[in-house]
Amino acid sequence: MRILLVSLLFMLFYNCSDDYGKHQVKSNVKTEDSDSLVICNLIKKSNESYHDKNLDTPVYDELLKEAAEIASKNKREIQLSEIYSIIGKRYRNRAYYKEAIQYYKKAIEIALKYSRDDLLVDYYNQIAVVYRRMDQNPIALDFHFEALKLAEALPDSFNIEVSLNGIGNINLSLKRYHAAVEYFRKSLNISVNENNLLGQAINNNNIGEAFLGLGETDSALYYFFISLEKNREISSDHFGESICYNSIGNAYIAKGNIDKALEYLKKALEINLAEGDRLHISVSYVNLGETYMKAGDYKNAETYIMKGLNIARDIGSIYQIKEAYWLLSELNELKGNYKKALDLQKLSDVYKDSLINDKTLHYISTLETVLESEKQGNRIMKLSQEKLKQQMKIKQQRIIIITSILLMFALAFAIALIVYQNRLRSSYKTLRYKQQLLRTQMNPHFIFNALSAIQVFILENDKEKAAAFLSDFARLMRQVLKSSNYEYITLKEEVDVIGYYLRLQQLRFSRPFKFEINIDRELDLAVTMVPPMLTQPFLENAIEHGFKHSEEEGFLFVRFIKSEKSLVIEVDDNGEGIDSSLMVKDKSHDSMAMKITKARLQILEKDANFKTSFTVIDKRRLNPFDKGTLVRFVLPLIISPKKK
Repeated sequence: MRILLVSLLFMLFYNCSDDYGKHQVKSNVKTEDSDSLVICNLIKKSNESYHDKNLDTPVYDELLKEAAEIASKNKREIQLSEIYSIIGKRYRNRAYYKEAIQYYKKAIEIALKYSRDDLLVDYYNQIAVVYRRMDQNPIALDFHFEALKLAEALPDSFNIEVSLNGIGNINLSLKRYHAAVEYFRKSLNISVNENNLLGQAINNNNIGEAFLGLGETDSALYYFFISLEKNREISSDHFGESICYNSIGNAYIAKGNIDKALEYLKKALEINLAEGDRLHISVSYVNLGETYMKAGDYKNAETYIMKGLNIARDIGSIYQIKEAYWLLSELNELKGNYKKALDLQKLSDVYKDSLINDKTLHYISTLETVLESEKQGNRIMKLSQEKLKQQMKIKQQRIIIITSILLMFALAFAIALIVYQNRLRSSYKTLRYKQQLLRTQMNPHFIFNALSAIQVFILENDKEKAAAFLSDFARLMRQVLKSSNYEYITLKEEVDVIGYYLRLQQLRFSRPFKFEINIDRELDLAVTMVPPMLTQPFLENAIEHGFKHSEEEGFLFVRFIKSEKSLVIEVDDNGEGIDSSLMVKDKSHDSMAMKITKARLQILEKDANFKTSFTVIDKRRLNPFDKGTLVRFVLPLIISPKKK
């Protein structure tokens, strides 16, 4: 299957180029005036002097620049669009896809402006090829379907053929082999009727690829050799022969005839090196590397695969990079380098996930259904046109009645929707005010405890500690007052507040304790948002009650952990545990802290549309030999939109 899809990448260049079927876009621009004639001559001279395989030849040469300048100055925008299309094709053939798309979009914009469907159909097919080479199948499919609809409406048999072939290639890349064969055969029938040799060569090769994907290698070879014969009749371009050699080589690999496969794959590489197309060269190297690996020649296998990978990285071919990493993983596994093989397999899987997924397959089915529905609707409209004319008066009256009823329903629905939205806004504001109120309920208790600590130092005449405490307390209060105005603060700000608070408690608390704040490496402190001071009551409980009767030195862990789309916050201590501490203290403060925290989380759930979780566990329940309390929050992972 992998070999089949490697060969399929060749078609993304070969199919649908301006040379497909020796077709050139025919300009409908009137060339009666001298400006149009000058532009046409400059384009002709540029095409005669330009060579894709010579990388020193500028894509946007002086001849085209002069032609574009004259066209722009004299408002010959249709000719300007054709210049942009030529530049887009040149960039595409050199694998500079970003630049190619920019110029095709300029050409499309002009064609849309002047409603030139005859140009649009070609530009849509051209830009679709670029997106296919970038493995952006949904976008490519959209453009091919748009081109197909325009081509059928014109009608334009050539672009119908091109669109069908392009859709077939996308189905082939997604392993929908039977669907691909149907599209290729439709395209092949048109190319036979139009005596288009290149179209016949391409479609025969594509059908062979589909049969190879289905495991029918003899049928695949039959179509590959037909394609090779057609390509040899076309003397202007050797890429067709290269494609056939690669396809035939892949078929012989599938049959287990390695020597025969190498013979044809080397022929393909020889042509590709002479022509200079980097994508074709990359695929030839990877194909040869895989074949050498099957033959047990690991040294040559690694050399060729690495050559193909380096080129694929340079041109940004996602599929080729994925294939190269997959083969290198397999090669290292055969050599016994299992750790390296696993790392390379993971890299391959990253690229694989971006290529084939359920969304893409669903996207294809949806577009095909829409297209078929539109075709059926058009046929029905044509057949019933006369009948509609005869019944027009009756239907007009019926339409007026139905329209009036629908308008009334629409008006009633709109009013109901407005009322509902107003209620939602009012409810949302109420939730916001409740959230602010709950935050302010937590601050007085926190400030009271801090001021009590300062009072103790002053009464003990411990000036040094009092000064240090006041300094940290001032910083803490600045952060607390600042955070009280916001529903969310950054994780960095929350960590600073926790750090200030715990350092103050270390100074105040008679029994020594240590603390540690651990933050998941995947969390960005600057953009991860959290509700302010959510953990403070439980930090206080751990210090005031958990460590109070403990004989061991207290240790407090605060953890921030990323878990998929959730943020997990844990407060973990080695104190007496909540079950023991509840037996020797007043429960009123704890119940109030729990009540406020649960209320804050309920509001957060409604605000973020996310199911939160809040648990307080005595660790002895989990392990009889452990002690302490574990408090765990599961919150939505919120990233600041300003810094994403």
